[in-house]
Amino acid sequence: MQRTQIKKYIASPLNYIGGKARILDQLLPLMPNDIDIFVDLFCGGCNVGMNVPSNYTIYNDTSRPLINLLKALQRMKNDTIIKGINKLIDEFEFSRTRDHDFAYYGGGANLGVSVYNREKFLKLREKFNTFPQKNSQYYIILYTLILFGFNNQLRFNEQGKFNLPVGKRDFNTTIEGKLVRFLDALRAQPHEFQTKDFRHFDFKNLTANSLVYCDPPYLLTTATYNEKSGWTLKDEHDLMEVLDSLNDCGVKFALSNVLQHEGKQNVVLLNWANQNNYNIHDLFMDYHYSNYQKKSKKPESKEVLITNY
Repeated sequence: MQRTQIKKYIASPLNYIGGKARILDQLLPLMPNDIDIFVDLFCGGCNVGMNVPSNYTIYNDTSRPLINLLKALQRMKNDTIIKGINKLIDEFEFSRTRDHDFAYYGGGANLGVSVYNREKFLKLREKFNTFPQKNSQYYIILYTLILFGFNNQLRFNEQGKFNLPVGKRDFNTTIEGKLVRFLDALRAQPHEFQTKDFRHFDFKNLTANSLVYCDPPYLLTTATYNEKSGWTLKDEHDLMEVLDSLNDCGVKFALSNVLQHEGKQNVVLLNWANQNNYNIHDLFMDYHYSNYQKKSKKPESKEVLITNY
């Protein structure tokens, strides 16, 4: 079974693992109306916060490189960003599939332009990892690395070095259009960015008309953000305590998660939701094209949205 999303939303120019772009048509109708402050507590690529109507949006994520990149891009003019990317493409002689197909660069559907771009990408990555200051050019290089990197993701090692390998795609017309639409919408939206651990986020200014949306790493799945036990059972319990506290204060919350994945079940999460009489909304999420998911004959993932309203 595959679904097609009918409505068009503002899609993030960042392919953040676990992003909700493909199920926005299911999520948004489950959000309350007349939201004064919307908190995207684990914002990632900002797909949800960008598309939920509210008077004010707070994007929060512990990834400082991510938040700093978003802040830098919104400060620059679109033409400056696009010209900067194209200048790097010319300098490092990357592919341009907006002008030629994969075959022109010796690639195909499976490899894309990865073989053609690999050495060029490594040179750009080295340039970035030794760049002397975090100015506008630094962030243009970073975003170009994301465009040409594996799955268009953002990842740094423990030494703070960008360490993803080359990807299959490049800077085509689709991603350029997505980037421009997203940045225009972001600049027009009343918002702020924060980089707080969810346990230390300040919720005191929220009201009964606010909504805290959580899309944390999932215990039952593996992705670049939690493949090294970055999200533990303690984190899961701590988040549930935070959400219970919000509920006690009369603040609405919505939690995205999976209750079942490859034959495993998140019993802790299920019991918590049931014991507190929270609402569990079943969603359809097709992981077929998600590279971080392992092929398995076990039952598919059961994606849900848990709400206290």
